[in-house]
Amino acid sequence: MQPYVIFNTAMSLDGKIGKKDEQIVFSNKLDNYRVHTLRGSVDAIMIGVETVISDDPELTVREVAEKPRRVIVDNKGEIPLNSKVLDGTAETIVAVSSNANKATVKRLEDKGIDVLTLGEYTINLRELLWVLYRRGIKKILLEGGGVLSRRMFNEGMVNELYITVAPILIGEGIDLFHGKFNKHIKLTLEGILQYGDQVVLHYMVKRF
Repeated sequence: MQPYVIFNTAMSLDGKIGKKDEQIVFSNKLDNYRVHTLRGSVDAIMIGVETVISDDPELTVREVAEKPRRVIVDNKGEIPLNSKVLDGTAETIVAVSSNANKATVKRLEDKGIDVLTLGEYTINLRELLWVLYRRGIKKILLEGGGVLSRRMFNEGMVNELYITVAPILIGEGIDLFHGKFNKHIKLTLEGILQYGDQVVLHYMVKRF
């Protein structure tokens, strides 16, 4: 068994999620409310360490008694120790490989962070989801970044997705997914939501 995974992201009309060294806010207030509602419906929010480094998100949820856990996928142990996700306001799990920076792993453990070591150089995502499921995490919200998201889709671990499309063209920027897919991933459109001048595309991943 593995958790049910929902992928949620926001991008420009030309498929970019940002520019290098420049953080761009895509979602408006209405879409932010949708995202917080979605976060409040899951057991954990999962992101890759590159998102922590570039955006330093809090991954918080407003007005929820039991906050979802935060799961950070960090192959090399690169997470900055002053990151907001390590502030102790919600339980945080950092998954690393056995070749991760040992000093960082030790300091994470000293801070009371739950560190999982899975895989030699790259984290075994299937094993990670199995461990999370065993810990009571039955539903996960995947919020990036591009490398982790591509791997999750490639390995057939995503069930559902929401993509906010903002009315902006960026040009040169960071792609929604980093790297190539190893297969075609077919989707079924469930609905199109409109929040002001933004649209949210809701899809289910087809299973074969």
